[in-house]
Amino acid sequence: MTLDPVTETDLERQLSHVRAVTQEPLVGLYGPYSVMWQLAREQAIFLGAGRALLLQLAHPWVSTGICEHSRTLADPIDRFHRTFNVMFTMVFGSLDQALGTARRLHKRHAQVRGRLAEDAGPFPQGSLYSANEIAALRWVHAKLVDTMLAVYELIYPALSEPQRQQYYSECKLLARLYGIPEDRIPEAWAAFTAYNKGDMGL
Repeated sequence: MTLDPVTETDLERQLSHVRAVTQEPLVGLYGPYSVMWQLAREQAIFLGAGRALLLQLAHPWVSTGICEHSRTLADPIDRFHRTFNVMFTMVFGSLDQALGTARRLHKRHAQVRGRLAEDAGPFPQGSLYSANEIAALRWVHAKLVDTMLAVYELIYPALSEPQRQQYYSECKLLARLYGIPEDRIPEAWAAFTAYNKGDMGL
């Protein structure tokens, strides 16, 4: 399988779009009337950290990258803090803070690459993996998006259908901070739900 990584140029193209559509740069990508803020501001969202990590680890590229390039399994609490620091800066930070975080994350991910040591699901031994590969990024993004909503609705009233659609629309903007083009993720909430039941995000 040929990898399809997000290059630095690809990332900047997506960040240019984010900058163009952000109406209040000091407030950031969303704002107090967004569904994203409604969900992410609740402390209960932290309860989903373990769920999100386990779902992300189900992808062989993610689990191998973490095992070979990270201390996550030895110190999952540190991973928890780093992940949520990134997410909260992207969601609640100013536009410049969000874009800066996106660039730093891309640079960290650029160091995470290699070959699978053994067969893993549909991926044969020796196949390449990269943390900046679009399918891997899409998988990680989807598990965060799904977990945030799942945990929120365990405690608070379920979102209405229009709210779900708005939430997912806002999440597509977040995907661009990973460098994922909009045409590489599901178009609407129903398609996203179907994708989450699919295989390895391919």
